[in-house]
Order: sequence, then C-alpha cells, then structure tokens
Amino acid sequence: MSHAIERFFASWGEPDSDTRAAALNDCLSSDVSYADPRTPETITDREALIAYVAMYSQYAPGASACVTNLSSTQGTYRANVEFRMPDGKTQTGQYFIDVDDQSRAKGIVGFVGLGETE
Repeated sequence: MSHAIERFFASWGEPDSDTRAAALNDCLSSDVSYADPRTPETITDREALIAYVAMYSQYAPGASACVTNLSSTQGTYRANVEFRMPDGKTQTGQYFIDVDDQSRAKGIVGFVGLGETE
C-alpha cells in the first residue's frame, strides 16, 4: 500500500507528462478525491488530479516531492512529504490518505507543514 503513496508523490517531479500520467493512473483510484490548501475545492476526478500535479512540474521545473515518513492507523495513512525546489528550498506537507481495495490512493487530504505548534 505504501508503494502507491510513495509513487504518487514521486510522480510530482516527473518531467515527462506521459510517464507522469501513467504512474498516476497506476497509483490512483478511479474515484479519487484530493484536497490541499492550494485547491479552491476538492478535486474529485482522476484526470483533473493528474492535471493538477502536472502544474507542479510546469511551474517548478526540476522540483521534486518525496515521502519522508509514512505511518498508518487502521487503514488510513499519514505521509510527511518534502517538496524540493531546484534552488534547494523545501516545503513540508502532511497528507492523510485512504486507499481502495486495490491499494491505490482514494482519498487524499493535505496540509502545509507537519502540524507544529506555534
């Protein structure tokens, strides 16, 4: 199950659009939903999510995303993700992910940072 989650985030840095789309189609459920602070509303279509991920590659060429920690409780996963820009700057995010019966990401909700207290 963790393979699909790691592959989902690794795909964010894939520069080739066909390779990226194939990887995302492989690791996402057909009825996926996705929300993060940058989405104006929840994305509920796999093709729309693939297009959203493509914007990351388009607007930040050479950037990548990598799962730095992954844990689970009763079928829900928590992934800490580091987004790395080509200039070395990083941003972290935390995602909560449910998977379908084929271990593909189905419900993804992301937050900026790792939930540190202020």
